[in-house]
This record gives sequence, C-alpha cells and structure tokens, in this order.
Amino acid sequence: MEEGQYLSVSGLACFEMTIKRSRFIACVERASTRAEAESFLKSIASGYPKANHYCWAYRFAGPPEAEYSTDAGEPSGTAGRPILGALKKFSLLDVAAVVTRYYGGIKLGVRGLIAAYGETVTRAIENADIVIREPMTEISFTCSYEIYAILNELFSRAGADFSASNTVFGETVRGEVFIPKRLSVAMAKELSELKARARLLNYLIS
Repeated sequence: MEEGQYLSVSGLACFEMTIKRSRFIACVERASTRAEAESFLKSIASGYPKANHYCWAYRFAGPPEAEYSTDAGEPSGTAGRPILGALKKFSLLDVAAVVTRYYGGIKLGVRGLIAAYGETVTRAIENADIVIREPMTEISFTCSYEIYAILNELFSRAGADFSASNTVFGETVRGEVFIPKRLSVAMAKELSELKARARLLNYLIS
C-alpha cells in the first residue's frame, strides 16, 4: 500500500455460528464516524429484536484515529475487546463490527465468551471484501444546474466517493462529496478557477 492508505471493508459481511445453544451473529460494515457506527448498530438490533446482547466495536481512520468497544452487558473484557482485537488483527479502519447473541441457557465462561466473540467476528471479516482506502476530504458546494454536470465530471475524475453524498436540488444545487485528501490542493485550484468564470456560487473544502 502507498503511504496514507489503509484497509477497510467495501460493505456488509456476516457470519453466524451456534456454541452450546448460544447463537452468535457477527456483522461488519463500513463506517467512518460514530453516527454511522451507531446507525449500523441500530439496524442490526432492529433485525434481531429479541437478542440478549449486541456487543460492538469500531475503528476509524480519522483524523483523529479513534477506536471503541463495549461488552454491552457481557462480563467485562469478554466481548468488546475480542471484537476490537479481530479488527486490529486484520488492520482494518473505518469499520464497525456488531455481534448479536441469543443466550442458549448454558454459560460459556470467560474464556469461552472471548473465543466465541473473537471467532465469529474473524469469520465475518474473512467473508468480507477487503479494500484499500485512503483519507478523504469533504467538499461542500452550491452551484447552478449548468455547473453541476461539470462538478460531477471533476469529482469523478478525482476518484470521488459519492456514497455519503447529500445533494439537494432546489433553485440551486447544494451537496457534499468526498475526494482523496492528496488531491485537495489541486481540486481547490480547479474550483477557484471554475468559480471565477462560471456560476459556481460557493464551495468549501474541509
């Protein structure tokens, strides 16, 4: 990998296993903010509404880099830590993992829980499509409809990530897009030139 690049997952991947009648369902998904990770957790919980535990962890590329894990009612250190450990083992960033557990009536003990949570997440990651990513910069823009097509061409050429875009079409077009951070200086120059000669009303590179 080139400097600044990192590994992540392209989308949702899951794995399910039963251990001593307890059902464990591990799912990993791309997430780069706490809000995205919590939204993922809520979607998993709504899909398995009668589960006993939803233990989870995340790692973000940042900046700043961040990581978090929780046992969510399981004995301390038996769930969140092994989930986070699996993400670290594969060197994944901008990813969240949730393990849903239906208790089967037989206690697994501390070692058993650690092994169960760690293995299910590991198997989910092995089912995932691992991709190389790089730090992204957000661009917010407001423009006329005529300029919107030009912007889309510029952003596409820069390898923009449109998955988190939020475009609003009104009297003008307002939206956000993410481009590789290494291209932000060149993009700022292009946007400045476009604003000077056309109806690019406003832009902000954060």
